[in-house]
Amino acid sequence: MLTELRVRDLVVISDVTLRLRPGLNVLTGETGAGKSMLVDALSLLVGERASVDLVRPGSSRAVVEAAFDLKPTGGIVVRRTINREGRNRAWVNGSPATVGVLAELGQRLVDLHGQHEAQSLLRPSAQRDILDAFGGAAEERANVAHCFELAQRLRVEERALAERREEIQRRADYLKHVVQEIEEVTPAPGEDEALATEAKRLAHAEELTALAERLATLLDGDGEESAVSVLGAAVKVLDQLSRIDESVARWSELLDGAVTGVAELAREVRDYESGIELDPGRLASVETRRDRLFRLLQKYGSTLEEVLNACISGDAARPPLPTAAEIRVDAGRGLECL
Repeated sequence: MLTELRVRDLVVISDVTLRLRPGLNVLTGETGAGKSMLVDALSLLVGERASVDLVRPGSSRAVVEAAFDLKPTGGIVVRRTINREGRNRAWVNGSPATVGVLAELGQRLVDLHGQHEAQSLLRPSAQRDILDAFGGAAEERANVAHCFELAQRLRVEERALAERREEIQRRADYLKHVVQEIEEVTPAPGEDEALATEAKRLAHAEELTALAERLATLLDGDGEESAVSVLGAAVKVLDQLSRIDESVARWSELLDGAVTGVAELAREVRDYESGIELDPGRLASVETRRDRLFRLLQKYGSTLEEVLNACISGDAARPPLPTAAEIRVDAGRGLECL
């Protein structure tokens, strides 16, 4: 019970000490006598929000202190100060405390009933406590609380499973789209590089043809300046030279190799020239194919090998999805206890 209440410099109160006796204590007085101020002071001790406006004019702080008798366990003293500077403090039995601690402690020590305040009997939680106590249903109450908590936990797990299932389904749909998109293009390893070379050749077909023809002419053309003609003349000169000085005869093997190499190179150039296509339609087809491959590379890998691996791993990485029946079974384990 509350045994003593002291208030200093609170609104219009300078210094008041109120001592209470066991049993019913009644405070009476005319309007403005300060009865409400004492109730407000007690409210501050049980966690009510404080304002600097409550500090008495001319004072630096207001102090409210109360002593409670908790027979047979002992007593407790609660103290709170409200500073005009705005830094408020509270103590419980001399130890610093927060306003939250005061509020929690106040629920056990004080039950305030005011003209405009709800009484504890109007709180559903208090009504349930009284009803359970009256019916002696403490054990049943604990069982219901346990089952309710379990059911709530299972409902949370059910929602988590449903969200996971939706996420997996979205992932599966995405991977299915990846596989389908890659399979529609059917890329081959190294195809992009081969197409790039072909596209460049098709785009410069006329220039390549002219250059190849010029090179072939320089190698084995009919003119005396062709490499074959020059090497043929060199063979004759070397033959005459070796008749006089046999030590240079060994050069014939090197010169013969050069003649053979030039002739083979000339054939390669002629074949290359004949293989060049002037085909704008083929060029457009190659560029279209390269564009499709480029889109795959942008999405699924830096090389076509990585793209193909994404297709394979994407199709195999789909985890098994929990079924709706499995979710209902998991949730049912908790709901059955109710």
